[in-house]
This record gives sequence, structure tokens and C-alpha cells, in this order.
Amino acid sequence: MLERAGSEGLFVGRLGESARLAECADRVRAGESWLAVVEGEAGIGKSALLRRFAASLSDHTVLWATADASETGFSGGVIGQLTRRVDRELLAQFPLLAGEPPAGATPHAVGGQLLLLLGALQESGRPVAVVVDDLQWADRLSIQALGFVLRRLWADRVLTVVATRPDAEAAAEPLDRLLRSLDRTVRLELRGLGDGEVAQLAQGLVEGRLAAGLIERLYAHTQGHPLYVRMVLAEVPAAALHDGVLERWPVPPSLRVGIRAQMNRLPKGARDLLAALAVLDARVPLATAGRLAGVADPVRALGPALASGLAQWWPMEHESPVALVHALHRDAVYETLTPERRRALHAGAAAVVGTAAGWAHRVAAAGGPDTGLADELEESGMREAANGRNALAATRLLWASALSESREEHERRLLTACAQSLLTMLPGWSAKLRPQVEECAPGPLRSCVLGVMDMMAGRFAAAEAHLDRAWQDALAQPAADWVAVLAGTFLANITLWHGRGAQTVEVARRTLAIGDLDPATTDFTRAALATGRLWHRGPRAALQDLTHLPDDGSPVPDHSLDTLATRGVLRLFLGELAPARADLRTAAARDRQGAGAKMGPLTLSLLSVVHYLAGDWNESESVADRALAVAATHDQLLGDAAARFSAVCVLAGRGEWDAAEDHVDNLARLAKNLGASTEIVYWSLAGATVAQARADHPAMLRALAPLLDGTPDPAGGAVRLRYKPFGLWQQSLLVEALTGCGQPEAAAATLDDMRQAFDGTGYLRVVVARLAGLVAEAQGRPHDALELYERAVAAVAAATDPADASPLYRALLEQDYGRLLLATRAASRRTAAMWLNTAHGRLSALRATPFVQRCEAQLAASGLTAPEQAPSRLLTLTERELSVAYVVAGGRTNQEAAAELYVSQKTVEYHLSHIYAKLGITSRRQLGEALRALES
Repeated sequence: MLERAGSEGLFVGRLGESARLAECADRVRAGESWLAVVEGEAGIGKSALLRRFAASLSDHTVLWATADASETGFSGGVIGQLTRRVDRELLAQFPLLAGEPPAGATPHAVGGQLLLLLGALQESGRPVAVVVDDLQWADRLSIQALGFVLRRLWADRVLTVVATRPDAEAAAEPLDRLLRSLDRTVRLELRGLGDGEVAQLAQGLVEGRLAAGLIERLYAHTQGHPLYVRMVLAEVPAAALHDGVLERWPVPPSLRVGIRAQMNRLPKGARDLLAALAVLDARVPLATAGRLAGVADPVRALGPALASGLAQWWPMEHESPVALVHALHRDAVYETLTPERRRALHAGAAAVVGTAAGWAHRVAAAGGPDTGLADELEESGMREAANGRNALAATRLLWASALSESREEHERRLLTACAQSLLTMLPGWSAKLRPQVEECAPGPLRSCVLGVMDMMAGRFAAAEAHLDRAWQDALAQPAADWVAVLAGTFLANITLWHGRGAQTVEVARRTLAIGDLDPATTDFTRAALATGRLWHRGPRAALQDLTHLPDDGSPVPDHSLDTLATRGVLRLFLGELAPARADLRTAAARDRQGAGAKMGPLTLSLLSVVHYLAGDWNESESVADRALAVAATHDQLLGDAAARFSAVCVLAGRGEWDAAEDHVDNLARLAKNLGASTEIVYWSLAGATVAQARADHPAMLRALAPLLDGTPDPAGGAVRLRYKPFGLWQQSLLVEALTGCGQPEAAAATLDDMRQAFDGTGYLRVVVARLAGLVAEAQGRPHDALELYERAVAAVAAATDPADASPLYRALLEQDYGRLLLATRAASRRTAAMWLNTAHGRLSALRATPFVQRCEAQLAASGLTAPEQAPSRLLTLTERELSVAYVVAGGRTNQEAAAELYVSQKTVEYHLSHIYAKLGITSRRQLGEALRALES
């Protein structure tokens, strides 16, 4: 073929796709964030489209990454590529981005710092473009972190463009989930070029006038596949392109066959250089490729390879790197090599590349079992495992297995590789090896691997049977201690999921007794033990398992955050809001900084619940939003139920019924599909909380039914609960529901049970006092009820800690007291109206619309009216503006506020400007005063 000079960068067609990408860029320039997903099969032109589009973004700061199949196991590798060209001084402000993320770094912590970096880059006034090619090869941490970022781009000028294959398993599920959750997205599917575009490409590649009919035949044969068109034109003799003797055109039957034929006509030096590049499978210095190929003059050998369109060269870059143009070229060239030639080239490549890449070449060069290399690979793999790089460890252990001489060594390394892979919580890699695992000799490790595979596939009964067998067998074999720890950890998760606390305690206790556990595993196992004790004996007993923690949790080391968060949860269940908030805030802040606590998603969710009970509803709503974003980032469903429950609390309290019911419906599906006790508790509590806000007592009782051990007896007798978590909250809702449904004796017996489990501290004192009054009223003892209410409101007024009096429940107590004073005429109408109006003001400050409306209805029924209140200017602030306002008013800088909210500084600045305008203030100094004044 006669190739036209300067045709290397030739780009034709894709006008529609280019226009849609340009439209996205314009919207980003105007102040919106957008995601564009380019899909298409290999070689269809995705990379060319991305490169051309990125080149047009001269007014953007462009961050570029190309994922690679060989680097899928390198955690955070794509994020590292995106930040590689960022100013080092700027990047140093974000420790999780400045180097390789530490082992255990969570995607929301890495994503949070990436959001801060994007905000800092926007301070120049330029939009930012984040471009990721070949997303299907991206590592899990990078995919999850990017997904988290895209959900938190609130007011940023950031354009994200990713290219992927439509059949890519690794990226398909998280990408689909992401696309469903975002509004500003566009999806472009690249197909073959049209016949006119094929003609344009051919004319741009070939000198002179093309023969009649050539384009039609070319289009029919290639279906417009750009890479195939280029290859065919390179394959066809020049005469056939111009003289019309198309019978002499040897049309290759496939792209790969054509590439091989094309290569065979090149000079030997060029063929050798291409073979070396196919084996290296990376951008390498030309001198390195030439040395491996054994060519004396690599520059001369490169010329024909470049002219063929198979190689590309960057002569202006340091070390003058070269590479094959496309992975399809690499595969086709590699297939032409004889086994002997491949082995020799891989052996040579191992000596010229870095240690990490050298392992793959050493394995490929091995002609059969190699005990020494297998031992080295296992040692390297276990070092990677110790550093938390489980995916890399799994790959090297699998290679070691393949090179093992004895069956025993082969099976042990195979099973260990699967175990390491499963620790990444991505089942796909190891699931493909299940037939080989099942053929291994029985033993604890085999049972453990099969159990985790079953658990991840949702086969929980089979999983528990395998894991229990693995755990018991491993405990009997001291040499298999690490297998006992692994099996015990997963087994404890299953028993906890099903609410079997006593069994969890036993598994965790015996796992801890193994000894010699690393600090993080020890802490997580302690947390599991305490949580098991919670399910078995309740939160007060469970606190005794956490006495190693100091009263003030702020100085605890990062490896103790799981037990600290667990203590915060137990304190919440006991109604001790102030210490619960302190523990959970510390754990959440450290998790945000990258501590890698396993309870990160749960921590935020239950911190939101603490804020709700303490009356900080705006903060509760903001934290729940973050909890939902964090839960959505993870591949597993861990954290989904808690996050949705935390969101329901304020939504129900403010009468946002559609949003609240949507979460309840999702919780119902989770409870049904998983059948786990934890999901049942969150689902039932969420439904009962919505029904309570609606004052629908029969619906409250129906929602609580899955939590009850038996059917309520209208004639009396306590109704027993099945589960301990949120036990006191469950009982409080149950007493209210039974009273409202005309079952006062059952309510009284249940209240007595609640009193026995309650130690009289925290906000629950208000709840218990109010419930005692409601029961007394329902039993026909109004004067006893008045006395109970009177003592309770006095005690609340004298409390020194505001957290001891949840504003919602305090208002409900005052409302019931005022209502009963009116009904019994035990005090003047003025006194009764004062209590009702006090409750009305407290509920109005929370913006608890359904509760406010019922209070107003009670006042109206007695001929009274609530005092006129000026509409709060807080109502003019959006949910996101309120989130920013309260965090900034707490004294944070813009960057600190952005870090806490998981947004960019640009977002904080954007919302602050709107907040100032709406509240009529001019500085952050005035913000706290304005918020306090508007809430009073």
C-alpha cells in the first residue's frame, strides 16, 4: 500500500459522537458536571475518539489514565495515573493520592481526597476533564473511588469521560449502577464507520485515486471497523488499489490473520522488533526493545514497523518509547511466535524490566514445573498479602501453583491464591477456579474457600456448613492458624447476619485465643465478639467486652477504630447520645482520612441516627446523605440497610412521605432477598418510624411484627422481642403502638419489660416517662398520667445535658401534658396552651411538619391557636446549602468542610455564596449567629 504522508493521526467520522461530547464540555464550562461513557468493541476507535476530544479541551485541565489488564491487581493504579502529572506540591496535600494508597484504604476515603484535588484544580478558573480509557481493566479501588466522586460532584465544573467494552464484566455492574444514579450522563455506543467515512479514511491513507468498487468491497468486508480497514489497506497491493484488478486482492479472512500476513512481509529486523514489543506488552524505551529483539540498529528496524501501522513511537519523550498500536496487534503478533521464541523473549524480558513486571515474564519463560521459581513466587505473594495487596498476592500464588511439582504444593498454593482473591470481596476471579478447588483434597483451607465462594454467591446455608467445618478442622491443626482466623472471621459475619449472638461470641472468642493476630484483625474480632454479645445479652453486657478503650476515644490508634465505632453504637442503643456521638465522630473522621476501618459505612449511618435523636435534624440529613453515598460505593450490600434507615428518620419526621417510603420499600427487598436479622431490624424500625410520624398505630404494629416473638395479646402480658439491637427503641415504638391500638395491658407489661432493661440515663428517660403517661391514660388513670407528665417535664427542664432530652420526644411529652391538662381541666387554659405552644415551637424548629400539624389540630379543637411564627429563612436554603452552612458554622475552613462533607472546596464556596445571599449576611463569622437566631 502507498500510505499518504502524515496519515498517522488521521481521524474520520464520529461527528455525532464528537458533537455530543462537545455539548457535554459546553455544559461543564457553564457550571455543571457531566459523565460521558463511550462503549465499543476492541479496535472500534474509542481511544482515538478520546484522544481527539481531549486535544480539543485546551481550556480544561485534563487528567488522563489508561487502564491495563496487567495492572488490574495494583490497587489505586488508575487513580495514580490520573494524578501523575499534577503539581507535586499540590498533590502532597492529599496523602492518599501522593503515593500508593495504604493497604485497606477505602474507596470513599480515596475518592474524598480526589474531590478535594479536583476542587483545588478548579481554583485556576479552568474546568477539569477526567479521562479514563479501557475502564474494563481498571482496578477495583479506582473504579469505586471514581464512582464515589461522580456522586459527590455537586457544583463543580468537571467532565468525566470513560471508554469501556460493552461486554466487560469487571466494570459493567458498578458502571450500570452509577449510570442509574446520576442525572447528567450520556452514553455513546461506537459502531463501525459508514461507507462514506470508510471512503474518507481510505482516501486519507492511500496516495492517488482509488479503483472503482474498492470502497464498497472494503466496507462490506470490514463492516466499517476502523482498525480492520487500516489493516486491509496495508495488506492489499498498491496496484489493486488503483488499477481495478480486484481479483488480485487477497482479502484476509480476519483481522488477526491480516495482521500476521502484514507482519510476514516486513524485513526481519522489523519483525523481530515487533515480536519483542508483543512480549513486553508495554511502552518501553526503543533501546530496550531493540536489545531484547537482538537488532543492531533499532531505529532502522522501527521504520517499516511504523509504516505498517503496527507500531507507534514517541521520539520527543524521554528515552524515546515505542509500543504496538493496539492490543489486537499485540495478540496477533504474539500468536506468530513459536513456543521456543516466546520462551526466549520472555526470559530476556525478565532481565530488562522492573521486578514487578519481571515475574510474569519469568513465569512465561518457564517450560514446566520449576520448584525454585514457585517458591520465590509464593514468598513474593505472601509479602504482597501482608501489605494488603491481595489481588497481586492471588496472581503470584496462582502462578506458583502452576509451577509446583507435587500435587500437595499445587493444591495448597491454588487454594491460598483463591483465599487471597476472595479477601478482595470480588468473587469473579476465584469463582472461575471452583472446579479446580472442588478437585482438591479435603481440608480446612478447601472448606474455607468453598464457604466464602458460597457466601458471596448468596448460598448462605452451604457457606455456613463449609466455614464451620473449616473453622473446627483448622482449630485442631495448629499449623493452620491463619485458616482458622480466615474461616472464623467469615463465619462470625454469617452468624451475626442471622442474629445468632451466642454463636458469634464463641467463634470470636476462640479466634482471639489463637493469638498472634495482627492489631487490625484483633480489633475487628473484638468488635465482632462485642456485637455478638449485643445480639445475645444486650448493649450493656456488650460494653464489658470493650473496656480496653479509654473513656475519651480521640487518641485511640487507627487499628482500634472498629471497636471504638462498636462502642459508639452500643451507647446509642442505650440512649447515651453524647458519648455515642463522640465515639462515632472520631471513628468517622479517621475513616475519612484513610484509616481503613471495616465499619466505615455503618459508622456514618448510626452517627446520622444520633444526630436525629439529639435534634440536629439538618446535620442528620447531611450525614445520612454521605452514608448513602459511601454504601453505594461498595460492591457488597454491607451498609445499605443502615444508611437507608438513617435517611428515613428525618424524612418521616418532616413528612417527606414518598422519599421515606421509597427507602422502606428498598429495605423490604433487602430483608426479603438476604433474610438476615440485621436487615429485618432496620426494615421494621424504618416502617414503624414512618407510621409513627403519620400517627398510624395499626401500621406501627404491622411494621414491628417481624421483630416480635409471638403475636401481641390484647388481654395483657409483655410482648417479647426477637432482637437486641435498638431493643429499647423497638420497645418504645411497640408500647406506643399497643396503646394506640387499644391494648393498654399489653402495653403496660411491655413497658415494665422496657424499664427492667433501662438504667434511667440518656434521652430515653423522656421517652419512658411519656409512655408511662400514655399507658396510664389508656388504663383510665388520667390523674396518674398528669402526675407522671408533670414530674417528667420538670426533670427535663432541670437536665444539664441537652442530649439527655431529645427535642422530638420532649416536644411530644409537652404536647401530651398540655392536651391532658385541657381535657381534664386540671389547670387553666392558659397553662395548657403554654405547654402546647412550647411543643409547637420545638416541633416547628425541627420542621417536623406532621407533628406540627397534629399539635395545631389539638389547639384548634380546644378553641386555641398556635402563635404566629414568621416563616424561617432556613426554609429558603436547600438541603445541600444547609449541610454546608452547619459544617462551616462549626468553625471549619472551606477545605475542612469539603473534606467532612465529601465534596470539593468549589462546592463549599458555591453554596456559601448562595447561603450568604439568602440569609442577608456577608461573612462566615455572621453565619453561626444567623443560624442560631433563625432556629430560636
